[in-house]
Amino acid sequence: MTSQSGLNERQYPSTDSSVLAVLEYQDQVGLRCKVRAQTIAGNDVWYLLRDTQAWISASYAVRTGTVPYCKDVQVNRLTHSPQATDAMG
Repeated sequence: MTSQSGLNERQYPSTDSSVLAVLEYQDQVGLRCKVRAQTIAGNDVWYLLRDTQAWISASYAVRTGTVPYCKDVQVNRLTHSPQATDAMG
């Protein structure tokens, strides 16, 4: 994280959303996926954290790889779920 004062983990990708926790400066976390939502410091991308149901603004994060859009991750999970496999026969 690049914000020296910490980075809020939020319930939803918006500053109107509840703060669930705070990441400390230079903490490293895994990112599950991204969405476009509220613009913060000129950047409208928000990341969903891998290990918790919390969002962070991309404006204060440095990523080291590609992060898929959440719509692509959700479709993939549904397509390959046991329920979908059973339904398709």
